Amino acid sequence: MKRSMLHPGQGLVEYGLIILLVVLVALLVLSLSGVSLKDIYCFLAEKIGSRPVTCAASLFSDDFNDLSRWTVVSGKWEIKNGQLCTSQPGRIFVPIEDADNYVIQLNGAKLDQGNGYGIYFRADNFKAVNGYTFQYDPGLQGFAFREWYQGNEFSPSGLYRLPKTYDYYSAPHDIKVVVQGNSYTAFVDGQQVLSMSDSTYTKGGIGLRTWDATVVCFDSITVNRLP
Repeated sequence: MKRSMLHPGQGLVEYGLIILLVVLVALLVLSLSGVSLKDIYCFLAEKIGSRPVTCAASLFSDDFNDLSRWTVVSGKWEIKNGQLCTSQPGRIFVPIEDADNYVIQLNGAKLDQGNGYGIYFRADNFKAVNGYTFQYDPGLQGFAFREWYQGNEFSPSGLYRLPKTYDYYSAPHDIKVVVQGNSYTAFVDGQQVLSMSDSTYTKGGIGLRTWDATVVCFDSITVNRLP
């Protein structure tokens, strides 16, 4: 009998390389389909019972490479250099399933002109939206919370007025909105600026809005679950 030319273990190494290649191709296909590698990792970790806290908290994230997961209700929203930008009044939404308490983190929000932008939370019925917004609002001379019903906004439920000398346009800002129970708290660049309480809406998705002649871009957005 002729002795095999394969060295011990060589066959296993080749099988391992083939499996690795299959896995890499599968990950590439999932990534092109809009599924993040973090989501894949978290799914697998959950199945083997070792899901870390950071995975359990993740509900949605977007670095604005495309708009495939968003519902555009109005306006013209464009991806420019990895940012989500608009220069028209508009509304855009993402459903957040089975989540009532969460933290929204909007990074690199740069307002170039106009009366402001808002972050929807606990929003549903997107074409005639019910829910709330936190608004970065030069028109109101500060920051505000608003409640919405069937597409109509109410007078501000909370308002934080800024000095008249405040510059709304010179730099990007990071906005965080904490939605927990019937309490809502907003932070701008890590500083708490506003809070309110209301029990009208208990769960729903998130979104962004602009109005008037606003020109604005955003770097990224994440939504993390709260207990």
